[in-house]
Amino acid sequence: MRVTAEVQPSKAKLSDEPLLTLTIDAEEGVVVQKPPFGSTLGGFKIRGCREPLPKISNGHEVIQQIYTLEPTEAGRLRIDPISVTFTDRRPNGDGRTHSVATEPISVEITSIVGDKTPSLGELRPPAEPIGLPRTLPFGSAAWCPSRSPLPPPGGGYCVADAERRRLRPWFLSPQQLANMELDKLVASGLAERDVKQFYVELTSIVRRYIERITGVRAPEQTTEEFLREISRAQTFGSDECSRLRDFLESADLVKFAAHQPRAEDIEESVRRARLFVAVNERTVTP
Repeated sequence: MRVTAEVQPSKAKLSDEPLLTLTIDAEEGVVVQKPPFGSTLGGFKIRGCREPLPKISNGHEVIQQIYTLEPTEAGRLRIDPISVTFTDRRPNGDGRTHSVATEPISVEITSIVGDKTPSLGELRPPAEPIGLPRTLPFGSAAWCPSRSPLPPPGGGYCVADAERRRLRPWFLSPQQLANMELDKLVASGLAERDVKQFYVELTSIVRRYIERITGVRAPEQTTEEFLREISRAQTFGSDECSRLRDFLESADLVKFAAHQPRAEDIEESVRRARLFVAVNERTVTP
C-alpha cells in the first residue's frame, strides 16, 4: 500500500484556504482504515473535508481525502506525518495489521500584505467630517416614530415605501440589512474610484451589524477599543473574535497606512464580511 499527501498551493497567503489531498493506493485484499476527520491539522484549522468516489484500476483501489485548510498564523507551518492503518487480507498476505505514514509537509504562509508592510510614517491625516442629510430618503431603513418612539426590540427596522408614499411596516433582520448594504456598496464601484473610502464603508457595515445584534454602540471607538468592547459583551466565541480582528486590522492598513490592496484582496475582504454576517446571524422577531 502507498500513501501520499500534497498541499496546494505550497506557498499561500494568510487569507487563502489551501487544499491537502491524501491519496491511499491499496492493492485488492488490503483493508484500509481511513484516518478520521479532526478539527485541526498541524498549524491549520480544518474547514471541511470531502471524499471523491474511490477508483478501481489494475487490481488497486485509490482512495482520496481532500481537506480544506485555514492557516492560523503567518510563517512556515508544519503538517506532521499522517498515519494510515491497514490489514493485509490478500491470499498470500500475513493477515496482520500494519500502518504507514506520509512524510511531514512544510507550508509557507505569508501575511495578507506580503513583503510590502506599510510603515506608520505613511499614515494620512484624518479625513474631514461627513455631513448627514436632514431627512431620510424614501426607501431608507429607519424605525417608524409615529408607531413607536423607540426602535423595535431585537434590532428590526421598518422600511418606508416610496411608491405608495406611506409607511408600510415590515421588519428586516440585522443580517438582511447588512447584506443589502454590502450589495449596494459592491455595486457602487467605489472600490475602483476610492479604495480607502470603500474600506471605510465596508468596515462601517460590519460595525453597524454588530451594534444591531449586541447593543454595543461605539461609532467613535478605535478598532482596538471596539474589539475590547465586543470581547466584554461575550456575544461571540474566540474564533469569531479572531476573524473579526483579522478583518478590521487588514482594513485599517488600507484606511490609515496607505496600503493598496489587489482586486482579489478586495474580493476576499467582502467575502469575509459576508461570511461573518452569515455565521453570526441573529433571528429577529417583529
